[in-house]
Amino acid sequence: MLRSMYTGVSGLRTHQLKMDVIGNNIANVNTVGFKKGKVTFQEVFYQTLKGASGGQGGKGGTNPQQVGLGVDVGAISTVHTQGPAQRTDDGLDIMINGDGFFVVSDDPNFLNRYFTRAGNFQFDGDGYLTTAEGLKVLGYTADDNGNISSQIGDIRIDKTDTVPPQASTKINFGGNLKASTEIDKPFKMDTDIFDSLGNKYTVEFNVTKKVAEDDGNTWNVSISGIKDSNGNIVEGSDGINFDQEISFDKDGKITGTTDASFNIGDIIKGANIGDNGEIKIDFSGLTQYGAEMDAKPYRGDGYGSGKVDGVAIDPKGVVEVVYTNGERKAIGQIVLAKFDNNPGLEKIGGNLFRDTRNSGEPNIVGAGSGGTGSTDAGRLEMSNVDLSQEFTEMITTQRGFQANSRIITTSDEMLQELVNLKR
Repeated sequence: MLRSMYTGVSGLRTHQLKMDVIGNNIANVNTVGFKKGKVTFQEVFYQTLKGASGGQGGKGGTNPQQVGLGVDVGAISTVHTQGPAQRTDDGLDIMINGDGFFVVSDDPNFLNRYFTRAGNFQFDGDGYLTTAEGLKVLGYTADDNGNISSQIGDIRIDKTDTVPPQASTKINFGGNLKASTEIDKPFKMDTDIFDSLGNKYTVEFNVTKKVAEDDGNTWNVSISGIKDSNGNIVEGSDGINFDQEISFDKDGKITGTTDASFNIGDIIKGANIGDNGEIKIDFSGLTQYGAEMDAKPYRGDGYGSGKVDGVAIDPKGVVEVVYTNGERKAIGQIVLAKFDNNPGLEKIGGNLFRDTRNSGEPNIVGAGSGGTGSTDAGRLEMSNVDLSQEFTEMITTQRGFQANSRIITTSDEMLQELVNLKR
């Protein structure tokens, strides 16, 4: 009689434990990168009242007679399916599309390593990329020139960093010159160039169709002047000796000379510009079709000085500093850890996991390589808890708990009847 009571007690305990896991899942329905838990039950053991016997003589065999002694928790496992994406438009919020975990540390030597799917990162006051709790996000470091190394360390931005200016040396023309353009009608085009001090100048071109023939057309490109950043013509620039002829065949492809140059060294004072004062021009990007006129010169290189303006993170986890002049420089690459058995990881709170003997050793690689997923900036991975499933599990768990409690009360009533026999 007492066996059923203790069996009922085991049922109450296991269903209560399952309700605890369900409650934790529901509590973390909005936790970034949370992985839900799952409880499975198993039988405990059986008391064999009579063993099985084989057939003998004219008598058939008999089956064993066993009484079960309750239920126990078979496993509480973590479900590592990917959660849905939440768009935040914050460039430091990063989601992993696929397998892998961010690697973070609270140790100056990065020996204590933890793993997380929560990518809500930030830069602290010293410029280090950290989690919301202050753990440093680990990645491959970069040198001063932005070259990514194989050394794992922290990722740090120097908010006082500046990019020195670079003098321009070339201008590239691209686009289409309209084939039906009127002869001797000049088109004005311009582009910016920079000197070694970062001063900007605007080079103004005149592009004029000169000859129209059956087998092709000829255009003339000249420089009308160079203006400084205030819009004033630089003295002597309106007299630059540059008069380049470019030709196109009947198919609209450029023929003949596609390269030219002009000297600006004697005009810009107090700074270097060009290659020994010479600016090279490449016309190979031009065509002459019947489409609209959209030809334009583009600065081939050179830029002014720049200050830190922001940070961008690409799908391979490369963290780049964006400067006010449009230039970029890598300061590191976020690494991801891949495990042979994700459910073998141990949760330690704070959205963190740590490896165990059953998870296997982490394989740490750059994002998007070695079987890891890519990084998606501006998004966060939401919890993978499905409320509809959790509520269904809650109902069945409640009913299981209720039924086991009835076993105990019914067994108690039967014991009461047994005690009343002596009256």
